[in-house]
Amino acid sequence: MNPEPVKETANKAAWMKGIASMNKTVASLMAGVIIALSNTHAGMEITKMTPCDEMLFARLLLPMPQRLAIGETITLRPASVGMAVAGSLGAAGNTAVQEFKDMLKAKTGADISGTEFVFRFLLVPTDPELKKLPNAAQAYRIAADGRQALDVTAVDDRGIFYAVRTLRQLLGTAATPEAIVIPLADILDWPDFEERGIWNGQSARHFERWADIKLNFANTSSKVSPIIRGQSASCQIDGALLERARSRAFNIIPKIEHLNFLHRYGLFDAYPELKGQGKEADAGSYFAHGKGRYSHPVPCASNPLLAKIIADWMADLARQGANEISCWLSERPAQCQCDNCLASGQFVLEAAACVQAWENARRQYPNLKIRLFISTTTDSVGYYRLLATLPQEVRVERACAAEMGRVRHSPRDLFRNALFDGYASAGVWMASYDAPINVNGAVETPEFKLPECSAERVRDFVEQLYHRGYKAVYGMMAWRNFDLEICGYNIAALAEWSWNVKGRSPREFALAWATRAGLDPDAFAEWAACMGPVEFDVYDSDLPECYTRSKAVEMIRNKLYPELGEGMFRYYASPAAFDDKIRACERALKIAGTLKDPRYALETRVVMSYAKLARSVYRIALSNRRGEQPGVVAGLQALNEAAEENAAAIMDWRAHLGPEPWHPRVNDAIMATRNTVREIQATLVTPRPLTNSNILQ
Repeated sequence: MNPEPVKETANKAAWMKGIASMNKTVASLMAGVIIALSNTHAGMEITKMTPCDEMLFARLLLPMPQRLAIGETITLRPASVGMAVAGSLGAAGNTAVQEFKDMLKAKTGADISGTEFVFRFLLVPTDPELKKLPNAAQAYRIAADGRQALDVTAVDDRGIFYAVRTLRQLLGTAATPEAIVIPLADILDWPDFEERGIWNGQSARHFERWADIKLNFANTSSKVSPIIRGQSASCQIDGALLERARSRAFNIIPKIEHLNFLHRYGLFDAYPELKGQGKEADAGSYFAHGKGRYSHPVPCASNPLLAKIIADWMADLARQGANEISCWLSERPAQCQCDNCLASGQFVLEAAACVQAWENARRQYPNLKIRLFISTTTDSVGYYRLLATLPQEVRVERACAAEMGRVRHSPRDLFRNALFDGYASAGVWMASYDAPINVNGAVETPEFKLPECSAERVRDFVEQLYHRGYKAVYGMMAWRNFDLEICGYNIAALAEWSWNVKGRSPREFALAWATRAGLDPDAFAEWAACMGPVEFDVYDSDLPECYTRSKAVEMIRNKLYPELGEGMFRYYASPAAFDDKIRACERALKIAGTLKDPRYALETRVVMSYAKLARSVYRIALSNRRGEQPGVVAGLQALNEAAEENAAAIMDWRAHLGPEPWHPRVNDAIMATRNTVREIQATLVTPRPLTNSNILQ
């Protein structure tokens, strides 16, 4: 992907700072108790919580804890509040507590050294209640000790870190030089997924913002030195970055590049015998590469030299601080044609080379762990044999595989993969990169750069993955810059439900997110309730492939029946469904006009234009099949207008983010629509010229 100009925005700064604003109702509650405090001589104001009050406090939290109860709040003068730490809390715990103290001091001006109310932090590795919870190393308990203290307990420093993140969210806007409002909360909390995170070239560098909402994973590339025959292979990573991330309970894992990309580092120049034999060894190019021919040959994986080189890299990464490494197998189906490789299979041998390399590296670094990254190859490459040969402790990451397990089902499609799900249910550690946090079709490749705020779509996938027994879920980030501006809502949704699958509803999530983002919560929740299901329907209906790969054109050219409920019409159950979605967008557009951020109105226009395009294609295809020329002409006119609206909406939305140059895939989205319209017009004979034809210029 080509990088875009880096621009820090107010939204990004607000995210990094934490909670940007409170719901006005919550703010009024805080103001009331602070005023009451100023009129009391006891130095403490006690407020009983109603269910409504507790709900408003819960809006400050993201993700939602598994169990939360707030019976009352106390309001104190800052000088009376202190902290107590029993022993060391570990790297992540010590970091979190110090940041918490610094935050309160910055907001109140007090030293946070009082004795009237104390935050007490303690690691108890043998705590029986916490140890039995899922992902116990990240679990924590916050319990009120009367009105004198909040006790924070965990079995691991990561649990302390997450407990403090919850406290920061609860108190961050309720601490002033005049008073601190402390909810006497009882919380027992743990994540449903062991790992939760984002894949993207820049995500590791911004781990602090993800750690704030309890995401805990990103991968990072290593800088591979040119490979020289006879010399140990080497690579470089930022070991200090990995260590800083661990101090915030965040796991950055360096990767060993896709094995069919190793030619970039001179592998075959140094070792010609490692180049896969035959034309079938070339994985070639694919849509994400854009135009042109790319040669990506797989290595001869049966040659022991491959394991030797990988082992060199593993040892070098471990020396620089890596405690786990992700080994990326070849990205597309290909096969070395030598007899040894053919006998066992390319991917079985690539996996075996990585495992052998790991076993070699462990002689020097016995605590080193690895995981295998399996990309968009098909099940025909012998995955059942690959998985059967892996040691139990080797983790497996799956990417770009959602469509391989899609099962048509109403009201929403199911995702199943009998082979991988079987291993997951048997205890093999499985992860998926396919959470749909942005618009990238079926998560095959991030082809389009478009807006999407559909918490429903994220929740649906995460919940299904949880029930399939997966241990980790990540989103594939298509944006290097403007990630929060475009995908912040869906990233937060991923954080929400990967932590607590059965927690909030999408509407409750929208209210919490808007509270933290400084938007009108009720108005934003109404907008999200309109757009979330519509965007789920639109972007899960074969978009963008139906336009980028000329599927709409072929349907019309071959006079195929436009079957509702299938393909690009997957979530259009009847002809009226097109109009229903457009009307929902029109309602959302009115609501968006009341929000102070214009990008939600811009996003609505983009989505509505795609619904209009789908309606026009459907009507043209149906009329063309029936031989109804007036319907074809009317449909073409509507298609042309929808395409013009689509291009203008995308350009307006993207221009709001920043000036050109834009990422090429923004323009790809526009050109896919224009090319579709052009080819459909060329396919059909029209009796008179169309207006608005400037869209085709």
